[in-house]
Amino acid sequence: MPRRTEPFAPGSLTLRRKQAGLTQAQLGTAVGVSARQIASYEQGGHAPSPRRLRLMARVLKTSAHELAGVPAGEESLADLRRFAGLDRVDVVALLDAVLPAELGRVTAWKLQAMENGQAVTAWLSREALQEVIPALAKIYRVPVRTVRRSWFRSFPEQGHLLRAQGRPGPEQKRQRAGSGVWEGLTERQRAYLVACFREDQQAERHAGERRAAGRNPGPAAQWRRLPFTVRADPAFTGYTRIQERLRAKGWHDAGAGATLHALVRRKLLRVGEDEVEVFPLGFVPRVVVEMTRAGRACARAGLKERSAGRARGDLLSEWLWTALVKVAEAGGAGLAEDALWGRAKFHLGTGYRPGGTLSRGFIDCLSDEGDGRQERVYRWVVTAAGRDHIRHHAADYRELYPQIAADAAVERVSEN
Repeated sequence: MPRRTEPFAPGSLTLRRKQAGLTQAQLGTAVGVSARQIASYEQGGHAPSPRRLRLMARVLKTSAHELAGVPAGEESLADLRRFAGLDRVDVVALLDAVLPAELGRVTAWKLQAMENGQAVTAWLSREALQEVIPALAKIYRVPVRTVRRSWFRSFPEQGHLLRAQGRPGPEQKRQRAGSGVWEGLTERQRAYLVACFREDQQAERHAGERRAAGRNPGPAAQWRRLPFTVRADPAFTGYTRIQERLRAKGWHDAGAGATLHALVRRKLLRVGEDEVEVFPLGFVPRVVVEMTRAGRACARAGLKERSAGRARGDLLSEWLWTALVKVAEAGGAGLAEDALWGRAKFHLGTGYRPGGTLSRGFIDCLSDEGDGRQERVYRWVVTAAGRDHIRHHAADYRELYPQIAADAAVERVSEN
């Protein structure tokens, strides 16, 4: 639950007043209160009003954050209002004047409920929050992201509503750039790039399967390095999977060196070399390739394929969808806490901020009541937001990840 009291640091006020060389009477005169009232603030008897808090910070050449004892970046929604020097009645009038009529009239009760961590029914949709949060940011004179983060701290279960939608991310921008690069490739270069891309995606799927099964696939820099050719007689070594893909498309030529280097120059591939043991030849050189992000974007643009789980911001990647299905299949009984391996819980679980972004809030780890004699047992369950997501996008995921059996999960969700 978010903090409900209005914080104030009396010691900070005393220290700043003395550093400014002011008596209690002088500070009181500057902010319009008596010396006795300043003494009450410094003794912790009362907290100043938002307007006086802001005024004292200005007089003492400090910040309202310091006088309140709240570090920047940890403000509650009520703190943002107070630090702006506004009472609730002020914000109600300003907010009601700018919000669309369909969101209902803004009242002091709604604002107080929101600041106390109680969800306001009229503000429970993504569309409503896209109106309310920027409006508050403008009123409080802070960046929109500041209000969004404070809102998330008060309502972690609404993380899926707060995530930015509709703006092209880095992957989409790379794909746009990749489209132009694809046009400049020769037919052979395209064939080699696609063969490497298909093998890269196969490696990614295998890594996701291991991760979902609770096994560490190792670093991506390791499993994304793909054997391209072994510098020895194919009678002993056979062909790599990439070569087999090329041969199936009719590319048997020996011009791989020039083709690979052309793709490297365009920063679509990285090429290296290691050694592999081949019986009875011993250790022989092997060429390995690694797709760059630009290379994957270029291949997708040429093939007109979407990035798995990334082309639409409201869909999950394959490994996160696998994890959500796993929790949903457990039903109301829940999935044991340690059965969800890896970082999926941070991206799906309620209240997390992986990499500084908002988690989706599709699952939550809850405990039983216990009987006082045994330790509580914690289990992962699907939240209401997670159930809605599964219901609304089950068909999308069947098309996107047909290899993931999710019928049982969808049926479980439909029962609730």
